[in-house]
Amino acid sequence: MNENNKEVIIVAIELGSSRIAGIAGKMKDGTMQIIAYAEEKTTDCVKRGIVYNIEKTTQSIRNVISKIESTLKMNVSCVYIGLGGQSVRSINTVVRRNMITPTYINQSHIDSITDESHEISFDDCELIAYFTQDFVVDTNAAVTDPVGIMGTNIEGKFLNIIANRRLKLNVNTTFENVGIDIADYKLTAFEMANSILSDTEKRSGCAMIDFGAGTTTIVLLKSNIVRQIVTIPLGTNNIIQDLCAEQMQENEAEELLEKYGNAIIEDADYDGENPEIYTTIDGLEISAPNIRHIIYARFNEIMQNVKAQFGKTDFSEQLIGGVVLAGGGANMKNIDKACIKALNVDKVRIAKKVITPIVKNSTLTNLNIESPANTAIISLLLSGSENCVGDDAYKDPDIFGIQDREKQIEANKAAAAENQKEEDSAVSAIEDKKNYLRELIIKMQHCQKDIEEDPTIKRHWNTAKDLIANSDEVLSEDDFQKNMLILSGKDKYRQVIREAEDLISKLEATRLQLQELSADAEKKNSLFGKISGFFNDLLNNE
Repeated sequence: MNENNKEVIIVAIELGSSRIAGIAGKMKDGTMQIIAYAEEKTTDCVKRGIVYNIEKTTQSIRNVISKIESTLKMNVSCVYIGLGGQSVRSINTVVRRNMITPTYINQSHIDSITDESHEISFDDCELIAYFTQDFVVDTNAAVTDPVGIMGTNIEGKFLNIIANRRLKLNVNTTFENVGIDIADYKLTAFEMANSILSDTEKRSGCAMIDFGAGTTTIVLLKSNIVRQIVTIPLGTNNIIQDLCAEQMQENEAEELLEKYGNAIIEDADYDGENPEIYTTIDGLEISAPNIRHIIYARFNEIMQNVKAQFGKTDFSEQLIGGVVLAGGGANMKNIDKACIKALNVDKVRIAKKVITPIVKNSTLTNLNIESPANTAIISLLLSGSENCVGDDAYKDPDIFGIQDREKQIEANKAAAAENQKEEDSAVSAIEDKKNYLRELIIKMQHCQKDIEEDPTIKRHWNTAKDLIANSDEVLSEDDFQKNMLILSGKDKYRQVIREAEDLISKLEATRLQLQELSADAEKKNSLFGKISGFFNDLLNNE
């Protein structure tokens, strides 16, 4: 219950490669009660976890939210979002700290080391989650909580989960268009593992493999700690596309995958459950063995990639809890036997439901709560805690409100277009300026060489003065600084800014060298300088 003594209703959205799904539920007496569900099939909206078509995704989410609100009879104010996909991966980082003198480790030391592990640059990626592995104080054994241990050196090991910056950026833009707040981002792979693995499996060592539509994700856990997360850019959609290459429709390919899909080819060769000849809508006949071999070939490729990832970590040898399979691809016949054979493990189970007790409204016939395909969306629902619905009862769509939102979206688009135009202009101006800076630096270097070869020629001194004046003018230009400011803080222009800053630094250094060299040459070759040099030479000879 919240502070107003009202039930907390949680809403979660799954942005998958094959569908966009929304779910709403409330926890009561340790059981999650699912009270609303809706989904939209996606086509070129979301690819391997990243929103590619913002407008189509916006419309699909709008439709899903509208159906959820219609069922709840309440307005949805915010949602929980799952993050996943091809760009999500884990990186091991180590932070070391020397205390100078023996010191009792306290929480501030741990917080400082943890914060430092987050500050590591990941190029075009951003940190979306992290899992502390362990700490080592001096030469002691690794521990998960070093507070209270005395030592001089401490080493913290972390598993940082990173993803392409576009992942959250595009999701943010989409939900701004929809007009719904994001309650929190959740790492889908972790929430799934947390929901479908038992406490014994997490403690003893276990791997979860999520066979998704666009990707296959592996999560390794040991001693209740996530040890590795890997995303393979292959999924059941690849199998469907392989079947479509045989000149059939996508919905037919999905049907064939369900009918003929078999993870073990020996069993598939003797399948007597389905016709040996399949006829497509267009009248094309395809033999069942050919269909099975197409499906198996791609599935086997996915399994070989999974096996290769298992071989890259020491923890794959410590999976006493075995392997747990999830995702829509886990419905394939004999997939558990195939995993035992390919991964050389003793225990494999298919997670058809989450550990937490789940019930659903009888009206939600389009949601199977005991299907591996739905463990992700249910796990996201279980991860939420904040109330996601407004106090107002759901009403039919306000036409004027919709029009206002559409006007605001158009205004946002116009503003974004204007910003892009301004940024493009700034980039063009900076690129021109970079070319000018390169030419100016080269001219200054040539002038410097001329003066070194013959410091008596006044023409070289004057050229140096002109070049120095030009460089002063460039360094103080307001337009250049303004364009740099327009692009600053934007990751996609980081390289442009870095190159410009490097050229500025190079120009300043070259300018200083030329100024000192030309001033020294002019001084020595002036009348006073010549007289002074004459007497110096005379004194030296004497």
